Amino acid sequence: MGKELKAYAASGCSSCHESTRKEEALAKMRAGMYAMVREGSAWQDVKEGIRSVTETGIDSRFCLLVSDDTHPEALLTRGHLNHVVKRAIQEGVDPVKALQMVTINVAQYFRQTEDLGSISPGKYADILLLQNLEKVEVEGVLVNGRLAAGGGQLKVSIPPYPYPDRVTRSVHLREELYPEDFQIIAPKKAPKEALVRAIVVQEAQAVTEAAGVTLPVRRGLLMVSEGEDTVKLACVERHKGTGTMALGVVKGFGIQKGAVASTIAHDSHNLLILGTSDGDMALAGNTLAREGGGMVVVLDGQILALLKLPIAGLMSDQPVKEVSEKVREVAEGWKVLGCRMESPFMTLSLLSLPVIPKLRLTNRGLVDAENFKFVDLFV
Repeated sequence: MGKELKAYAASGCSSCHESTRKEEALAKMRAGMYAMVREGSAWQDVKEGIRSVTETGIDSRFCLLVSDDTHPEALLTRGHLNHVVKRAIQEGVDPVKALQMVTINVAQYFRQTEDLGSISPGKYADILLLQNLEKVEVEGVLVNGRLAAGGGQLKVSIPPYPYPDRVTRSVHLREELYPEDFQIIAPKKAPKEALVRAIVVQEAQAVTEAAGVTLPVRRGLLMVSEGEDTVKLACVERHKGTGTMALGVVKGFGIQKGAVASTIAHDSHNLLILGTSDGDMALAGNTLAREGGGMVVVLDGQILALLKLPIAGLMSDQPVKEVSEKVREVAEGWKVLGCRMESPFMTLSLLSLPVIPKLRLTNRGLVDAENFKFVDLFV
């Protein structure tokens, strides 16, 4: 906000999709930036963010509607941008203005108005046909003048694409992970218990908190505590096999046993492993290394659920319905471990993002994202 936001805009940053409050989105638009109001599976900010338009009367040309981290199941049941547009209309935006926020406004921002953004001569005939404007019920989709989808079904064939090995073999660990890799050695001055900096997560919140948590020490090793809802977190470099790895602790997931892992870990997308069992954490990490990335849930040495994401460890080449079923299995696996969050993998994926307050874990260590410096796990 204020002078810091003006400096941010002056540096060349022209848009932002991280506004969670009306005041933030409004300030960005008034500074000449484009406010991207988002709605995804975990981050649902339309209700608050769109108030910057509906309650102020500001010109909406600098407002865009976007999705962010949307589950395959949501794409199949609710839709993609059509759902975001509908949410904006439900919050009081004029339907035509809401459609402008995903068409002409976007084309203007990306400087593509010569080809895209409106139905007019000389433009690509990319047209959405709606049964109902306010409900944004899609009848058909034209891409460059040809029917690409209709009645909820794809009308064109998409040929297979042969991905090169450098893309499908993107998880490179220096060596296999072992349970002892996840042992946290306590300071000698803390023979029975130690005060640590814990990352605290909340449902559907990108921002984390930092808390001091006292954990028991056994034989010189830090123990996680189910009573404190505290589990171990590891971030392992997985692109060049450097072997760099850092350990931390997290509160808020509600996990009581087992481990989970993911190669979706914004923005560097290293290997994130969360759990209570060192053995299960090792198995989770090694499994994703073998499969080329994805998401996995492990309990007592057994794989409960696995979603393979072989393309850069981030994407699947399988049909969305199949991916959705695997995501559902992974979500059920989280519940078996004790987590009751709606989208826990979304929350997990942000724990290594060192540009959002307050505390994050990268492969280089624990980061204080407010003061831009590394901090020690032990207080």
